[in-house]
Amino acid sequence: MIIRQFIPPIFGTIIRRLSGLTKSRYRIGKYEIKIPPNFALPHFQKFNKLYDRFLPVLAKNINSDKTIIDVGANIGDTVVALIQNCKNPILCIEPSDIFFPYLENNLKLISSEDFYRVKAIKKFVGTGLIKGTLNHTEKGTASIKVAELSDSVTYISLDKIVDDVSNIILLKVDIDGFDFDAIKSAEEILSQSEPVLFWENEILEDFQYEGFIEMYSFLEKKGYKYIYIFDNYGNLINEETNFVTLKNINSYLYSMRKHNCTRTFHYTDVLASTEKNHNLVKKAINEYRREWINK
Repeated sequence: MIIRQFIPPIFGTIIRRLSGLTKSRYRIGKYEIKIPPNFALPHFQKFNKLYDRFLPVLAKNINSDKTIIDVGANIGDTVVALIQNCKNPILCIEPSDIFFPYLENNLKLISSEDFYRVKAIKKFVGTGLIKGTLNHTEKGTASIKVAELSDSVTYISLDKIVDDVSNIILLKVDIDGFDFDAIKSAEEILSQSEPVLFWENEILEDFQYEGFIEMYSFLEKKGYKYIYIFDNYGNLINEETNFVTLKNINSYLYSMRKHNCTRTFHYTDVLASTEKNHNLVKKAINEYRREWINK
């Protein structure tokens, strides 16, 4: 404490930042994965016990040999959690030149019996209607910076990536505000597989606000009528609700952002199901409430 009094504040900041850079690994279940400097997951899970905890519970309740798709796989933290809780084949999709090497290296850390079930692809997923370049952040995420540029990224639809559009059980999307575009590129998958959907519902710009609203109508037509809404810290806000409720929460969150209001939470994660997999989803929600929320 005495020594700290004689350290100028700027040096204290530098020391804290350097100490954060030394953390290069993070344990997820039985595996210890490599993480980039300043990767946010360890911090979020240390201070928010529900952060990123639902998907492994969902995977545990799937009990099928159908494929799970992870769009925006980042460094592989989600797939490493999923692979320990299911027996499904998993397709990971990540376009980043920075994160994809981490994803490949982290997949090599898992056991051979698990490794054979995972395939990693370096592609941008979407309809192709949004143009731009990939922009990375210090916290370990990346999103599209929209611009009409000649060197804009080239998109491929999910329908074209997947070998069998009738064999998908879960589609998880986390691409920082562009999830609606990736999901809309999976029309055949949604029609033929009716997979459980889990996406990050982050809205930063007007076109994203409208894009998500259009996607909700698109999903309603596909039979997605059971909606579960989580805050960005992993806590359950609404269950078995509808897209009207989600639109109202979007309006609330977007208004807070535009008017610089005090934030209670920043975005939502959304779980959606048709009648086909509703019982599976209810079972996972009940287990999540019992094992995580109510503890």
